[in-house]
Amino acid sequence: MSFWDMIFTLAILGVILMLLFIPMGSDGGILNRKDKAKRAKDLGAKSAAAPLKAAKRFAVLHQYEVVSPGNVVSGDKESGVDFILVGCFGVLCVKCLGMAGTVYGAANESEWSRMDASGRTAFPNPLDEASAATRVVRDVLFAAKRKNVPVETVCVFTNPKVELALPRGTGHYTLKEFKNLLQKDKYLYDKGVDEKAVAQLLREAVR
Repeated sequence: MSFWDMIFTLAILGVILMLLFIPMGSDGGILNRKDKAKRAKDLGAKSAAAPLKAAKRFAVLHQYEVVSPGNVVSGDKESGVDFILVGCFGVLCVKCLGMAGTVYGAANESEWSRMDASGRTAFPNPLDEASAATRVVRDVLFAAKRKNVPVETVCVFTNPKVELALPRGTGHYTLKEFKNLLQKDKYLYDKGVDEKAVAQLLREAVR
């Protein structure tokens, strides 16, 4: 094979590989900007019904409060969580992600990625978003002079078709793991939180 034949062959292979990794639309065409925007929006689709049901059941058993929807607003910042469990232990905010496919990421990465039949798509690290949500809820509580109320935010992947290729201890939960999380003793420990008053305060901050 001559030098120019080799260059031509490599160029053809490069084009083929590029086409294989370009995201495709549902009709088989290359995704345009509108399609990419729609996919990015689809990644934010949430399915909070099952974890919300589990939280409400837990709340009834322990006379806790559930704030749903839970998108608390402080100034120009929003928590972006789906619901909030308020108990004697403090406040547990829950952010749900309904995406399917295989999810890759690490706690220290600003972006994670999801791989499915349509290709790989990046999305913001949900743990960073959870930290931001915690700060918003704390701001609301601090403004009401309730600085000693503990606040925690967790991320729950609710789609049964999702596969989490994430390091252990990253801070993510499947639906089953979230239900198990609620059984931990720390959510029964009485820290003197007035559940009803705090829940009402958060409901008034929901937009």
